[in-house]
Parts: sequence; structure tokens; C-alpha cells
Amino acid sequence: MEEQSKKKIHQIEIIAAVVLLLVSIASFFPKPGITGYVSIESKKQKIDLTIANSQSYILTTRSQEPMYLTSLKLSGEVIGDGIAKAYISAKDQKILIYSNVIKKGKGLDTVTGMSKITGNVVEVDAKDEAGEDLVIEHLENIELESQKIAKDELLSKGNFEDACVDSCFIEMLLNKDIAYQLLFYVEEGTILNINEIVYTIRKD
Repeated sequence: MEEQSKKKIHQIEIIAAVVLLLVSIASFFPKPGITGYVSIESKKQKIDLTIANSQSYILTTRSQEPMYLTSLKLSGEVIGDGIAKAYISAKDQKILIYSNVIKKGKGLDTVTGMSKITGNVVEVDAKDEAGEDLVIEHLENIELESQKIAKDELLSKGNFEDACVDSCFIEMLLNKDIAYQLLFYVEEGTILNINEIVYTIRKD
């Protein structure tokens, strides 16, 4: 009888240890929550901007529904030997999209944060207002900001693609009543051609 009692106690101890282990494992992993669906769209829009002096443009949308601009990339060409930069501006904050000022010994990809958007990219017809998420319209000429090239920097020229220095990951609310500025700073004698924008839109 005593041996049977000891066996039962031993079995109970083993079962208790197993239950305790399972409870510990269950408490270690959080329970899955119910998350909402968020739609992210990658779009490519042809534009034709030739900028021979510093200018500002309005960036907005005709959409009634609110959306978030979550990345913005530019492709184009720099002609000439001067500085060319592009920003998106909201109030007093300027976010650098493109700059042809690069560090010596570093490739353009490293400096400008260029990266390809993967997945499906929908090409938007800029003439189709119903399907156009972003609207870009000329605002005014602006003064060239004071710029100097450091000893360890140089200027690049030629084609660039999907440039986004600080605009690869952003979150900017957009609807027909909210607009931002695109600021292009271009030195005299230099031309900045922008022929395409690639961007992502989040619709909650």
C-alpha cells in the first residue's frame, strides 16, 4: 500500500510539473489579437517637370477620402555642374527627397537612400483625374538657399532613379483640403528634370 501511495504521489508530481510547464509556455506567448486591415498601394506617376531655377510646387490630391502618403521617390536627370535638391515641406519642416551632393568615395545609392519598391506597382495615368492620387501644380519661384560643398563632397549629374533621402518612410495625411509644398533648389546654369514619382499610399 505504501509503495502504491508513493507511486501515485510521484505521478501527481509529474502531472503537476507538466501542467506548470504548459501554463508557463502559454503565458510566454501573447494571445493573438484582432487587427484591422490596412491597404497599402504602390503607385508610379509620370510627370514632366523641367526646373531651371529654384521653384515651389503644390502637392495635394483630389480624393475626398483621407489617405496617408507613406513614401515618395523621384526619378529624373541633372544637367549641369551645380547643386540640385528636392524637398517636401510641411509648415516649417523640410524632408529631403533628392540631392546631387554626395560624399567622395561613396556611391549614389548609399547617399540618397535609393531603394526599389517591391511588389505590384500600379502606373497611374496623370491625365485621368479620377485615378490620380497626387496632383502637382506650380506655385512660385523661390530663392536659392545658401549651399556650400564640403571638401569631402562632390556633385553628381546625369540620371537618377527612385531617390528618397529622408522620404522613403514618411506618414503625411492627404485629402483635397490638405496640401504640401515640393521645393526644388537649383543653382543657375543647372537643370533638374523630374520625369516620374513613385509613392505609396495607405488607406485605413
